[in-house]
Amino acid sequence: METILIIGAGQAGGRAAETLRAHGFDGKVYLIGDEQHRPYERPTLSKTVLTAADDTECFSAWLHSSEFYGTNNIDWLADRVEHLDVARRVATLESGRNISFDKCLFTTGGRARHLPNLPDSRRVSTLRTLADAMSIRDCMASARSVAVVGGGFLGLEFAASARARGIDVTVVESGERLLGRALPPEFSERLRVKHEQNGVKFMLSASLISSMEQDSGVTLSFADNASQHFDFVVVAVGQEPNDELAKESGLETGNGILVNAHCESSVEGIYAAGDCANFPFGADERRLRLESWQNAQEQAIVAARNMLGECVEYRPSPWFWTDQYDWNVQMLGMLDGSIDRWIERKTSEDKSLLMGLRDSIIVYALAVNSGGDLRAIRRLVEQSIGIDPAALADPSVKLRQIERNALS
Repeated sequence: METILIIGAGQAGGRAAETLRAHGFDGKVYLIGDEQHRPYERPTLSKTVLTAADDTECFSAWLHSSEFYGTNNIDWLADRVEHLDVARRVATLESGRNISFDKCLFTTGGRARHLPNLPDSRRVSTLRTLADAMSIRDCMASARSVAVVGGGFLGLEFAASARARGIDVTVVESGERLLGRALPPEFSERLRVKHEQNGVKFMLSASLISSMEQDSGVTLSFADNASQHFDFVVVAVGQEPNDELAKESGLETGNGILVNAHCESSVEGIYAAGDCANFPFGADERRLRLESWQNAQEQAIVAARNMLGECVEYRPSPWFWTDQYDWNVQMLGMLDGSIDRWIERKTSEDKSLLMGLRDSIIVYALAVNSGGDLRAIRRLVEQSIGIDPAALADPSVKLRQIERNALS
């Protein structure tokens, strides 16, 4: 009987285990994660976990029911793999247990990046795990002010949640604008204004020098000799891939675990998926590591199918989303390379579709409260199909009609 070992029990690991069973694998499945919780989805950590009125109802994003793993004969273990012998196919766990396996999938995800001048403490937290979110939730119960270090998606989602709790929020961002590499400048500015309208203060181009924790909170000092005091601080400056075990085991790494289009690593029979995997992307097959709900979900499914002998390539069309206040923002495609022309279909300040074209092909789209409009052009983006820019710019021409004309 074949044994498959999944290292990492987050969304990617849990979804891979489910896929193995759904596709008929009847061998042994081990799902090992170093959190004490069964697999869950992370997006709610910066939203409903922090804003729900009732502590007992604040989290409901479990990937599966508590009975799922037993019912499907999946051995979920809250443990840590300390050593992986890929030649002998043996994993040694922190508990001392050895597990023999035939194939292995790394879904080890990533960890929150830390700042040397802002070490973790009782009043300084990162937001990556359910335990992190519950600890921050406790801080929010009595806090009047918070500094969010990092103006990325996670930091801004937390800022919106803190404002919903009535907390004064200051976002400290080292860049000149929010999400400089992820958003077009015009929307970055709109997002900043949206937050300011909801009471968030911003410190852009800020250079944080040091922090000092007192009983009353944390004082942050900046390069311009200014300092500010906050009840607590949340650090949201990105994450780093958990690829150390893979590297120690002899797998090729570099900003994650290097895999091919089938999610297989440099060692036969060893795969990787999710935040920890660095895969070939696009026509030029440049290396890319994606940190998103979609990637954790879809790449894990592809990896599991390939572990069962299928031949499926992972060719994603990156899709991201974020909820901030009454805005649902969805992004499709990658904002990289040159954009020849921007076209926006704007119904109101709170509903619009912004599209970036290159050679009459939509390569990037951003929708605010317009998920239906985004779905109408999804195939055009995914298949790199050229369109008539004039028709796209004409609000009287329906997007579905543009799609039908382009695909006919």
